[in-house]
Amino acid sequence: MASIKRDDVKQKWEETEFPLVCETCLGDNAYVRMTKEAHGKKCKICENPFTVFAWQAGTKGRLKKVEICRSCAQAKNVCQVCIYDLQYGLPVKVRDKILKESGSAGGTMQVPQSQANRAWYSAQQERILAQGGNMVGEANELAHAQLSSIARMEPRYERNLPKLCSFFARGECNRGADCPFRHEMPRDRNDPLSKQNTKDRFHGTNDPAAAKLWARLKAKEAQESMKNGDQNAKLDDTYERAKATLYLRFHGDPPYPQLNEELIRDHFYSFGEIISVRIQNEKGQGFVEYTQPEATELAISSMNRKDLLERSLYVAWARAPKRGTTQRQDIQGVQKSEESNTYDKGKPLQNLDIGPSKIPIPKGLIPAKPPPEVAAIAAARRAGGVAPVPRPGGGVIRKGGSIAAKKTARAPQPYYPSTNPSRMGSKAS
Repeated sequence: MASIKRDDVKQKWEETEFPLVCETCLGDNAYVRMTKEAHGKKCKICENPFTVFAWQAGTKGRLKKVEICRSCAQAKNVCQVCIYDLQYGLPVKVRDKILKESGSAGGTMQVPQSQANRAWYSAQQERILAQGGNMVGEANELAHAQLSSIARMEPRYERNLPKLCSFFARGECNRGADCPFRHEMPRDRNDPLSKQNTKDRFHGTNDPAAAKLWARLKAKEAQESMKNGDQNAKLDDTYERAKATLYLRFHGDPPYPQLNEELIRDHFYSFGEIISVRIQNEKGQGFVEYTQPEATELAISSMNRKDLLERSLYVAWARAPKRGTTQRQDIQGVQKSEESNTYDKGKPLQNLDIGPSKIPIPKGLIPAKPPPEVAAIAAARRAGGVAPVPRPGGGVIRKGGSIAAKKTARAPQPYYPSTNPSRMGSKAS
């Protein structure tokens, strides 16, 4: 080994004593026998030779071996075999998407794909790892809560089963029970999961497993929203999301456990400052309002599907109260009866056209006719051409001819001492 390390080109070749793998890839056997081959093949990400480990993943599992080097796996905190996250058991694409949406973009790191940039990145990564650090930051509380709610840390040993025998699918396999592959017919020949790429899975660009998991999570959220009632969980175009209020409800049918404000504050105070708590025990639900939207989102991610009073909780965003509408069809009023000239309250008006001349005036509000002498004076004024009396609110009443006099009046002249007739030597103009 000393002779190899003397070569400048081989200085970055990796030598490790144990692989960085997840529990699922190790298999269900507690005693694992591995083979080790120094510089067995190139890494599919950085293309540097590294130490290859191979083993049988469990009693019924297939032979597995590492696909990427340990440095690249540490850069993304993933398994060297399945390229899944080691902390949450999720694909890289799903993990990075949730980290970016929750404002923790520092928890993700895009590894360069060009050869020069990749070499510089690998050198920087090795230097930081040797100092006990990492180039990728940690996730914030909100991202950690969201990832923990969908984490899949239980071992899934069915992923270690042997692959399908292509000869058996064509009817040409003659090995029988000695065949190391599974003798099953493929369910879908065009299944995208059968065409996976290690490099795409590592960079999170084209991962069919991540796309399938993300679609399943969205479908589960929609199903929970429909199950717990559209009036509080489903936010459509007509309703806006509340600014910093969450909605909680018990799963299942009544009777529901009795909630109180002290109990809710004890379980939700750690996420932020609470403004108010409203409880509806008959419906098994309540509302918690925070001062900041970030606290509400953290509480939803942390408390959704958790147990409270031995019942599972459904926690989601509350919707904002719907404002009053100006549409005419939403106006509630009175409706005229056919039998009498009365009106019934609480019934919508039919074909209502809002306007002063269109709305029928109820009996008792019809204006009375003016007295005969008042009507005669008004008719005489109209016949004689006399200007009618101005209506109230029309402005200040002025005398006739005052406007014309102001128009013909001479404008005031400026004062000069030389034109003053009281002074000697002046000439009056």
